[in-house]
Amino acid sequence: MGKPMILLSSITYAMKSRDILYQYGIRAYVERTPSGNKNAGCGYSIYVPERADEAEQILVGLGIRVLGRTERDGGA
Repeated sequence: MGKPMILLSSITYAMKSRDILYQYGIRAYVERTPSGNKNAGCGYSIYVPERADEAEQILVGLGIRVLGRTERDGGA
């Protein structure tokens, strides 16, 4: 099973997004974006192990620019 990753435009937005989601009771972790992703931006994303769809909707609703979504293999 893959790891749902939300791609963001900067490490600053990745950290801000992690903190926002924590306030909503959603765990999120700042991680490097998997290599080879065209929409990688600065190279940082947030890994959201549960409720990834809800997390993305919250961030977009708060005006955070989400570049896209990807999944990383669970072992990486």
